Order: sequence, then structure tokens, then C-alpha cells
Amino acid sequence: MKVRWLVVALFVTTGLAGMVAPRAFDAIGLRVPSGWLLALALGLAAANVAFWLTSPRHSPTGRGRGVEVHIWLQIAVDIVAVSLLVHAVGSEQTFFAFIYLFHISLACIFFAKTHSIIVVAASILLYLAVVGLEVSGVWPSAGVFARAPSSASAPGPAPAMLVALSAGAIWLVVWYLVTTLSEAVKRRDERLASMNEHLLKIDQEKNMQMLLTTHELKVPFAGIQSNIDVLKLQYWDSVPPEVRAILERIDTRAKVLSERISEMLYLGNLKSAGAAEAPDSRVPVELSQLVASTLASLEQKREERRIRIDVEIPTIFVRGNPERYGVLFSNLLSNALLYSHEGGSVRIGSSVEQDGVRVFVEDHGIGIREDALPHIFEEFYRTKEAAKFNRMSSGIGLAIVREIAMQEGLRIRVTSEEGVGTTFEVVFPAQKV
Repeated sequence: MKVRWLVVALFVTTGLAGMVAPRAFDAIGLRVPSGWLLALALGLAAANVAFWLTSPRHSPTGRGRGVEVHIWLQIAVDIVAVSLLVHAVGSEQTFFAFIYLFHISLACIFFAKTHSIIVVAASILLYLAVVGLEVSGVWPSAGVFARAPSSASAPGPAPAMLVALSAGAIWLVVWYLVTTLSEAVKRRDERLASMNEHLLKIDQEKNMQMLLTTHELKVPFAGIQSNIDVLKLQYWDSVPPEVRAILERIDTRAKVLSERISEMLYLGNLKSAGAAEAPDSRVPVELSQLVASTLASLEQKREERRIRIDVEIPTIFVRGNPERYGVLFSNLLSNALLYSHEGGSVRIGSSVEQDGVRVFVEDHGIGIREDALPHIFEEFYRTKEAAKFNRMSSGIGLAIVREIAMQEGLRIRVTSEEGVGTTFEVVFPAQKV
């Protein structure tokens, strides 16, 4: 309907211009069919209003077949209007007849082949009718050229009809090509949609199996840790130093694997849950308190590596899931501590910008290679430098960060230089809380 209103405006503008300044058009050999254009504009405007009033959108019971009938009525009105326009500007003198191709192409794209041929046939028949009525003298020829061709040079009825038939043949060729391409694209889209659905099912099944397996692994590692804790509490003094060293390594490894299992379970549950939270279930979260509590949970890691942390976050509220935000910052801050050089520093700051609230975590550690940056959010991905610097890294933390950011509508930006350091930016969307 919007396009039809534009056409109405164009017809009114051109028609009025032809009435106000006919001599200007005569000077260049043109004659504006103002009466035809204004009449067509009035008819199309009335039809548009009628279509809007009778649109199935305004009636709860007007769905289904009512929509199809409504579309066909609009097509019929448009084709008739095009036929009248072709007569007004000259069915044989100009190329305006090819305006039919606009509706033919749209029909080929949006309709089935058997339906789109109806539009093609109607266009050809109406055009042939216009030409036939003109060359037979039943409907006096019009046109936009002020000096009409002489009778001696004008083609006879037979050649005129032959030219009209050739135009119809061209439309049939266009119809065949467009419908063939359109059907090929639709088939490809259907195949891609089917493959995508199949891949999603496979991914869901893989995720479910991973959750089940990971959950089963959690129990034995918890048992190993609890048994070692019992040994340390009751029998540690009687354990030989050599055995203590072995048990310490087992304890350390069990803790790392338990932490990795917990990360895998969290990521799997996060993916399974998706963004299922209702928007009204999100609450205001004060960022400075969130960062402070996260840092408190990482205090032991900070002390072990003697990292200085500078925090510059005023009281800023954002809306979201505080538990997820805590996990997100825990992973970012943990990485900053683990990949900083011992005795280094980490800076955490924020700013309120036009597109939202920006929080950054900046370290001066080993950095990330430029070619590795696009992959750091992939599951289990670790650069060679990161794996060498921290052998216990799982490669899951940033995958969790990405998943939380996607589900909470956050943006993550990363800048890094190898050997200099890395800055992660979290942008919370601007909103009222």
C-alpha cells in the first residue's frame, strides 16, 4: 500500500504540472495526459483506502483465505490501473507496457508457479486488449508525444498486434526465468532450514550427553577430594613425605578438574536454559558492589600472584541477572589475574556513554596474538602462549562470558597486544532501571 500511495503522489504531481505549465511540456514535444493521471490517482487512492479498511488485519476473523482474496483484489486493481496508464501514455509509442513486469516479478517471487502465471496471463490479455482496441479505432489512441506519428509511418493493425504479442512473449520468458530462480532459492532455503534444524538437534543431543557425562564425573572427583581432606585432617602426620607429595598433586589435579567440570556444567545448563528469562524477572544490579564481591571471591588468587588491583567504578545500576553478571565478571577478572605477570596490576573502570554503560578490565599480562583474537570465545580454545603460561586453563571461561553476553543483550569488545596486555570491555545497553 505504501508504494501505491507513492504512485498516487507521483500521478497527482505530474498531472497538476501538466495542467499548470502545458507550454513547458509542449516545448520539448510532450503532452501530459493530466486528466488520465488525476483520474488514476483518485481511483488508486480510493482503492487504497478501501483495501486498508477491509484489510484482514482489522478483523480477527479475516485471516486465512481472506488474506489471499485481499491480495488478489489488489493485484487486479493494479493491473487494470497499469493498463489504463499504458493507454494514456501510448501503448505503442512508449515502453511503459513493461511496467507490467513489476507485478509479474513480484508474483513470481511470492506466489506459486501456478498462481503467478495467472498474473502473467492477465497482464498479456489486458495489454493485447488495449492495443487491439486502439488499432481497431474503438478506443482512440492517446500518448505523451505532442506530434503523433503520421498515418503513413504508423504501423498497421497487424504489425501493432505482432509487436504487442512479442512483448507478451518477453514477459513469459521473464516469468519462466524468475519463477525458476525463485523456486530454486526456496528449495535451497528449505534445505538449509532443514539442515540447520538437524544441526540444532544434534547440538542439543551433544549438549545433553555432555551434561550427563560431566555430572557423572563430578561425583568421583568430589569423593577423591573428600578422602584427601580426611587424610589431611586425621592421618597427615603419619603419612610419609613422598606419599604426601603424591597426594598433594592428586588433590591439586582433582580440584582443577572439579572446577573444570563445574564450568562445563554451568555452560551446558546456560545453553539449555537459553534466554528463557522473562524481561520483568531481571532486577537492578549495582556494578561497584558486584565487582567488589567478585574480587573478594578471587582474593586468594590475587595474593598468590601478588597482583595490584585498581578499581574505579562509581555507583552505577544496570538491569539484569546478578548471578549471571557475577559469573561473567568472575571469569574476566580471573583471566586478568591468571594471565598477568606476577607482581603486575589490573585496572577496572567504567563510564556512562550514549550507547550504555561500559565496564572494562585491563591487565598488563601476556596479551593475545592478533590472529587468535577471533577464536578466544570458542569452547576449549587456548592459544599456545596461554596454555604454556597457565597449564590448568580449561578454555571454557570466555565461552561462558560469550553465552551470558548473548543471552543478556550485552556487547563484549576485546583489544590486546601480545606481550603488552589485554582489555575486555562489557557494554550494558542503555535503559531505565
